[in-house]
Amino acid sequence: MVDVLKKMMLHVAEFMEIILAIYLVAVLVMIIGRTVVCETPLIWAEDASIHHFLEESLMLAIAIEFVKMLSMHTPGTLIEVLLFAIARHMIVESLTPLQTLLLVCSIVVLFAARKYLLTAHDQKGMNEHVHGARGILKEMAKLREEKHAVETAFEETEQRKHRERAEKELLKKERENNA
Repeated sequence: MVDVLKKMMLHVAEFMEIILAIYLVAVLVMIIGRTVVCETPLIWAEDASIHHFLEESLMLAIAIEFVKMLSMHTPGTLIEVLLFAIARHMIVESLTPLQTLLLVCSIVVLFAARKYLLTAHDQKGMNEHVHGARGILKEMAKLREEKHAVETAFEETEQRKHRERAEKELLKKERENNA
């Protein structure tokens, strides 16, 4: 009974994470739309600052990585979220040299952990947009090849049927001529 309850709670928690991820994606889409509509005209304002735009953009990137982390549950996605958060902090905030050194060291530690401590399974999802795009292109090429193979087979079947019909007609005419 306890195991069933644990499994049920785990499924409920996973379902709630999916709902949260969907909610965050919807909010991100709205915020990106608002940013494009409201923030873009500010570029031409006299007091426009790249700092403001970097802060907004990096915050959105962190939120997107957070959604990926909720969806994938891998150590690799957690490391990516931390890398984005640290990079944002370094770029947006004005830091002392010691703080900057500590943040750079933490980035080095995260990269080292990613390279040497994570297995291939753990790294699933990291840079998946690159691999995903390549995978999509490979899948499209494979589908094109399969479609071509099916069309070729269909054409060959049609040609064979046409040939068989022609042979039957010839046999029928020969029989009529012989009769």
